[in-house]
Amino acid sequence: MKTEWISTKPCQFLKLCVSVVTILMTLISLGTPASATAQTTAQLSGSLQQIQGPEGSWLYTVTIPGYTFQGIETYSTGGGYTEADQLSFSPIAVASAGHGAWKMTGGNTFNLTYLNLTFDAFSSGNPTGTLKVCQTTKIDKSGDSYTGSGDYTYYDLDGNPIPSISGTFTITAKRIVVKAPK
Repeated sequence: MKTEWISTKPCQFLKLCVSVVTILMTLISLGTPASATAQTTAQLSGSLQQIQGPEGSWLYTVTIPGYTFQGIETYSTGGGYTEADQLSFSPIAVASAGHGAWKMTGGNTFNLTYLNLTFDAFSSGNPTGTLKVCQTTKIDKSGDSYTGSGDYTYYDLDGNPIPSISGTFTITAKRIVVKAPK
C-alpha cells in the first residue's frame, strides 16, 4: 500500500501541473486582453496581501501600567519567533531574548506565545525564573502594522507564578521594510 502511494502521488501531481500550464497557455493564445490579465493579477495581489502573516521583522511598542518600551522581533516562516526589548536590559527586569511560536487564527489575526529567562542583575547573573508572554494580534490591511494585547506572567525557579509582577499589556508594531541607501 505504501509503495503504491509513493509511486502514484507524484504522477498525479505532475499531471495536475501539466493541466494547469496547458489551460494557461490556451488562455494566452486566445488573446486574453491585457487589461483583464492585469485586473486579475491585481485582485490576486490584494487577496494575498489580506492573508499575509507576520513573517519578517518588526519594531514594536509595548505599554504596561507604568512603562512604555520598544523592542524588535522576527516571525519566521513555519511559526518560529525571536525578540529582544529595552525593558529586558533594565536593572529591575534583566531577561534573555525571547523565543517562542506563533500561529494564524484567522485571515489577519494570530496568537503568539514566547518565553524569556530572567535574572537578578547583570553583575551577578543569578537565574530567577522565566517570563511567559501570550499575545493576540490583528494585522492591518496594509500588512505593515499591527495592534494587539495580551498577558505576561513571571515564574520563579520552581515554576510558580508571581502575580505581583505579572499583568496585561497592549502592543503596536510597524514592519521593518527594505529601503535602499540614500
